[in-house]
Amino acid sequence: MLPEFMPLYPTVFAVGNTYRVFIPFTEEAILWVRVGDSTYYDHANGVLRSAAGMHRVDVPMSALDEAGEYTVVYKKMTDRTPYYPQSKAERAITIPFRPVPSDGDIHIYHISDAHGMVAEPIAAGRYFGDELDLLVLNGDLCNHSGDPARLTAACEIASGITKGRRATVFARGNHDARGAYAEILQDYTPTADGKTYYSFRVGGLWGLVLDCGEDKRDDQVEYGGTVCFHVFREEETAFIRRVIENAEREYAAEGVRHRLVISHMGFTHVLQPPFDIEQELYREWARLMREHVKPDLLLHGHYHATRVSPVGSDFDHLGQPCPAVIGSQPIFDKDHNHRFVGCALTLSPDGRHRVVFNDSLGQILGDCVIE
Repeated sequence: MLPEFMPLYPTVFAVGNTYRVFIPFTEEAILWVRVGDSTYYDHANGVLRSAAGMHRVDVPMSALDEAGEYTVVYKKMTDRTPYYPQSKAERAITIPFRPVPSDGDIHIYHISDAHGMVAEPIAAGRYFGDELDLLVLNGDLCNHSGDPARLTAACEIASGITKGRRATVFARGNHDARGAYAEILQDYTPTADGKTYYSFRVGGLWGLVLDCGEDKRDDQVEYGGTVCFHVFREEETAFIRRVIENAEREYAAEGVRHRLVISHMGFTHVLQPPFDIEQELYREWARLMREHVKPDLLLHGHYHATRVSPVGSDFDHLGQPCPAVIGSQPIFDKDHNHRFVGCALTLSPDGRHRVVFNDSLGQILGDCVIE
């Protein structure tokens, strides 16, 4: 049972070869995480953090994968004075954890574009039950980041589905980049040294998380001169090239059996103006993926639709390197009987990957196998 001021289970985000464990608290507390014989602290340059509403502790993947559980230890602060600060007695909660397997099938659930829904994506995301291996949260979980209460959306959905027992991957969406609190989203969702694009390795799966930023030009009046995503994407292109240069420790590393590219927006798909941006840059991303990374699948949200796009389909304008799965559809009812459609993906060692589109009411809306 969760403590009264710990409203959600931890979310174990995967970034690189690290688990970034995010733990929300509603009252001031210091905390650390014990894994086996090692202790990992939430601290700011040696000072244990207590004022943060969202705590974060980095744990080496290898340590947690081997231990199969972690213990969150916390002390509620009652008076953090400069001298002799006071706190309540130490308390702890232990959570079992199962890593992504290194061989055999890998069961992944994909959610994007919840746009404020929580209960509905959680209901859909329980498709695999205890057989789930990895949760992918692919952006636009809220409508914007103009309200700090919206920043916990990823952890709310992950808590309901994984209960802190499975790894989660997060990719930022374009709506996440809007609003006064977008600049502090990294305090509530994982990054790699502050960057919202990164690679990760869990079990036999290697993945690349990309971030297209906004879906219109930087000078679009809607943004009011508050963004510089063109420069951001150029920096991201340089990052992709560094990943390729380091292939032997990335997607070509020993034991990698599957490769995924996760991006909220489909960068090989060109929409009508004013959404037809960065075609030259995105064409280069597609070429780099096609000629070097050679992923099994692309995972996208953004389009509020569910479909599988083979290479060369009417969705593929800039040269998909592999099949793409567009895997989330929010359905808003005027009487607030909302429904959510997500995507259950099973990666198989034989290269036959199953895609199931299901909704929050338990209905199967599509089922196919990608060779």
